[in-house]
Amino acid sequence: MAEILLVVAPRGFRDEEALVPKARFEASGHRVTVASVAAGACRGSLGAWIQAPVSLAETRGDRYDAVVFAGGEGSLALIQDASAHRVAREAWRARRPVGALCAAVSILAEAGLLEGRRATAWPERHHHLRKRGAVLCDGGVVTDPEGIVTAAGPAWAAAFADAMLRLLPAAT
Repeated sequence: MAEILLVVAPRGFRDEEALVPKARFEASGHRVTVASVAAGACRGSLGAWIQAPVSLAETRGDRYDAVVFAGGEGSLALIQDASAHRVAREAWRARRPVGALCAAVSILAEAGLLEGRRATAWPERHHHLRKRGAVLCDGGVVTDPEGIVTAAGPAWAAAFADAMLRLLPAAT
């Protein structure tokens, strides 16, 4: 069983980009811990609520088997968040799969994880990704050979979760 960290914005994360992967991970026998800027209740842009028992500041990316950043307008506030960058880099340095959906892909770009790597994102973020050295690819979900999974938006949440699951050991 893998331990997966799901990072959401405190307000305005895209509901299906958090809830669909979380449900698929758990249905596959993995455990999901939700983190945000602060521990507590987080509200999605479509009205869903999710509880974050830990803050980004108090967690480490290398303590998880994978780290996922949910997108949505709220995730724009995390693009310059030092704790989000640290968590992403810790997971990456520990050779854990790291993923992001939609606008949250820019968090990985700002953390320095996408330079020279294949990625996709919400179309409005393409310019930012190019500026940070990402190799922008067509497609709803892109898995870089180095183990970074990105998705273009909420329509791709299930396919994103499946791509992340392929990088994890099967749950027993």
